[in-house]
Amino acid sequence: MQIRRTKHVKPGSKLSFGEFMIFLFPLLVFVVLLYGMLGWTIYVSFSNWVGVQPNYEFVGFKWYRQMFQLARFQADVSNNFKWLILGVVPTVILALFIAYLLEIGSIRGVETYTRTLILYPVAMSFIVTGTIWSWMYQPDKGVFNTILHTVGLGRLAGRYVTNANTATYWLIVVFVWQYLGFSVIILQSSFRTTELQEMIESALLDGASRMRILLQVIVPNIRGGILILVSLLLISSLKVFDIVYVVTFGGPGFATDVLAFFMLIATYQQHLVALGAGVGVVIFLMAFIIVIPYTIYAFRKWFE
Repeated sequence: MQIRRTKHVKPGSKLSFGEFMIFLFPLLVFVVLLYGMLGWTIYVSFSNWVGVQPNYEFVGFKWYRQMFQLARFQADVSNNFKWLILGVVPTVILALFIAYLLEIGSIRGVETYTRTLILYPVAMSFIVTGTIWSWMYQPDKGVFNTILHTVGLGRLAGRYVTNANTATYWLIVVFVWQYLGFSVIILQSSFRTTELQEMIESALLDGASRMRILLQVIVPNIRGGILILVSLLLISSLKVFDIVYVVTFGGPGFATDVLAFFMLIATYQQHLVALGAGVGVVIFLMAFIIVIPYTIYAFRKWFE
């Protein structure tokens, strides 16, 4: 019987060119598709593509000038910044306190049940979440107003997402609710290091209050986890679309409209493909200027 010898790769041995290309090829395909589509979108934004028939006639900044003059575009940019700030900051603060209570607070005994409860929204898609909350926000027979009328507080019943002045804020509440459990888990994982646990125990023995431990011991030592969480939430809030589409469809008027939703309407309903591509470029620039530099900074701090 002939014994076949297996080839063992010694530690530190170099890969052959063929083996290197096998690993590199998927990355190259991804990079080519990503930046190829980005370049094509930028080119279309400078064309005169209107309608379903492609038209690559170069018209310069024509559609950008029109876009910047639109009241809808200005409202969209304002709403996107509201999402970036109000969707991220409250989520991080609430998650920090909940994670702290679950770890060393007075409700530690019910940690498993509480964690399961707050993680349920994470498992839902934004379509399902938006459908549930649109039912809850309904002015006539919605859950919130029905409860208020039942307990005799009907005067407090609100219009929620049908009020142009407050609709965006009520949509942001849905975002916070959905991402809260995910944020708690991220921060809890940052709590569970041996060094931090020893510092917390030492502070407790010294008689430090729980609030002082949170602010002066925990927060400085989980800065990396907080930075990563903020970057993930920034990315999610910048590309928000589903909640707006399901709950308000950008209304009333365009009070809750965001850039991603405007891009869809301009491209596929109004058939202003060049305008939709221009909105897409603006979204990319916002991510490139705001989110990407912060994300790189956060990851550097995480690995320090």
